[in-house]
Amino acid sequence: MDDKEEKIRTRAYEIWERQGHSGSPDDHWFEGERELKAEGQPRETSADRSEATVEEAPPVEAVEALEAASGSPAKGKRSPRSSKG
Repeated sequence: MDDKEEKIRTRAYEIWERQGHSGSPDDHWFEGERELKAEGQPRETSADRSEATVEEAPPVEAVEALEAASGSPAKGKRSPRSSKG
């Protein structure tokens, strides 16, 4: 058995214990694989994401972002700022 399978087997056993010694061995195995894979991948940090979000944008900028993404004016109205060049 290789090291990867041993790690999955150990994790599946831990999951089985966490679930009160019940459940499907296959489910525990697949969950163990998912958990180990997630641990091996770098987590997204705020530095990885754009600082601008629609939720944090002023209302006019949020409308402009929505219009740009959808390709049509929001509720049939154009923002006065969008005509500025």
